[in-house]
Amino acid sequence: MRLPAISTRELRNFVWLASSKSLKEAAEKCSLSQPALSIQLKQLESKIGALLVMRSNAQKHIELTAAGAEFLVAARHAVQILQDVVDRINPNARHDKPQLRVASLPSLLQDVISPVLADVSKTHPYAQFSVLDGDSSACSTLLSSQKCDVALCSRPVNGPDIKSQCLFSERFWAIVRKDDKRVDRDYLTLDDFAGTTIVNLTDNHMVNASLMMRSLPCIQVNTITALESMLAQGVGAAIVAHSTALTIQHPTLAKIPLADREVSRQIFLSWRESSADALIQAFVERLRRQTARNI
Repeated sequence: MRLPAISTRELRNFVWLASSKSLKEAAEKCSLSQPALSIQLKQLESKIGALLVMRSNAQKHIELTAAGAEFLVAARHAVQILQDVVDRINPNARHDKPQLRVASLPSLLQDVISPVLADVSKTHPYAQFSVLDGDSSACSTLLSSQKCDVALCSRPVNGPDIKSQCLFSERFWAIVRKDDKRVDRDYLTLDDFAGTTIVNLTDNHMVNASLMMRSLPCIQVNTITALESMLAQGVGAAIVAHSTALTIQHPTLAKIPLADREVSRQIFLSWRESSADALIQAFVERLRRQTARNI
């Protein structure tokens, strides 16, 4: 019988999942978002051919199935054997590698976070990087609770020894289907959407306020994927920040600049001011320089 292709990361993350009180806690330990960890678990179960975790209350409490408990013993054993072998082969291997944990809005990962991490990794080749994506509330909480080192979100993070600065401001775009009658306009305003249902990201607080002022019907969604899918199916239009618009690539959708000056979003960089960690300081400085060049 052929063994399934299971990575050491899958084994390690399953061990962390089993030792966690909730899926949220496990995702933080694994430096993954909750959806990403859920997908990885389903893939692992598919490879093994058995259900490993009870699904009835996984968000609040992790409960392994009988197969999951048996697999956990094997996973722990396999990870420990591999670690022991690596330690014997390379006794000088460093276990205190510098780490950088970044919490960020999902829309900033591709064009803001990734290029800076790629640059920093060249000068810190032995460093370990992890990125946690979430809304502004989640990013703020991660930094305040010392579960990340740097946060990029649409609000400054307040707390002892935490420093914040506005990194840049974003304009907004309207997203409509290509068969929409407004698609040929050079720009649009919110008043052009009277009677149109707006699909809006929950974290878009500025858009929420503007929609309420105009009594525009609204559907709130939590992810860019859900927003894109609903628009492609013909459910209204959307108003999103520039960085979010860059991630929307569905062939049936078009992007048009929004002219309303009242709708904008500031992106804040927050980090622990008292930290003397060279890796954190290198990331902060290079992020500042890249943003200055782009602006």
